Amino acid sequence: MPPLVVWLIGAAGAVIGAKLWSMAEKKANQDLERTRSDENGEIAKLERDPATGTYRPRKQ
Repeated sequence: MPPLVVWLIGAAGAVIGAKLWSMAEKKANQDLERTRSDENGEIAKLERDPATGTYRPRKQ
């Protein structure tokens, strides 16, 4: 293939990749904002289980 065609295919791939990346970033930010604004979206505090050494949600 001529170098120009290879370069054009690579540039088109980069543009498409950047567009997909931008759309994914926008969706992630929307999900994050929706979670932050949710009244029931409190994050549970974690406590360490001495028997297993893992962290679990605190029992209330």
